[in-house]
Amino acid sequence: MGELRQLNEQNKLAVWVERVTECRNSGQSILAWCKEHGICSQTYYKWQKRLFTMAKAQHEVQFAEVTPITETPLSSQAAISIHIAGATVDIYSGADTATVEMILRVLKSC
Repeated sequence: MGELRQLNEQNKLAVWVERVTECRNSGQSILAWCKEHGICSQTYYKWQKRLFTMAKAQHEVQFAEVTPITETPLSSQAAISIHIAGATVDIYSGADTATVEMILRVLKSC
């Protein structure tokens, strides 16, 4: 039952993304566009706010806890541990720059 509800919610989001985009690109005022499409302007504004809030949340800076290891790292011991979104990533001494950059890009998407 939860999957069906989630799918229905995703469909509603997709419909409203399309509607808000169409309205904003129409060159019309929101009230005129809503009237033309038979949509209550209050409903439109509610969905627009919801979509803008969701978009803003996706672009907000997220911080990760970084714990440097103070002992001299051994070849089998991590130089740094990063904890984010319930995951832990250990980066070992000697890791090349490209690998570290790739790890950070993946973590950014968490």
